Amino acid sequence: MENISLGQIAGIITLLSIFIGAITSFIAFSKSFISKILKPLDQKIEKLEEVSTTNRNNIELELIKMFLVNFINDIEHDTKKSQIQKQNAFELYDRYKSLGGNSYVHDRWGKLIKEGKI
Repeated sequence: MENISLGQIAGIITLLSIFIGAITSFIAFSKSFISKILKPLDQKIEKLEEVSTTNRNNIELELIKMFLVNFINDIEHDTKKSQIQKQNAFELYDRYKSLGGNSYVHDRWGKLIKEGKI
């Protein structure tokens, strides 16, 4: 093998540092570029998730309200309910309130509680 001079070593080190610097710059640029592309997509996905959750909660609220209206109607017309049906109605009423439900259902529910019918 030939003798390697200090100039050749310096040249190799210079080439390696330029190569490593180029790779590092490329990676940084790529991350920045990809992040700029993905940020709007992430925001759109988050908005879709919010809308989806809101729609799901609205559907759940309406289904619970329909059940509670039927339950209240049955109680007001003296239809007997088992203890487990009443317990289920109380659980659904709590969920109804937690979803923001507070309408005529709330008033009628309170009235039946005061009358001791449920």
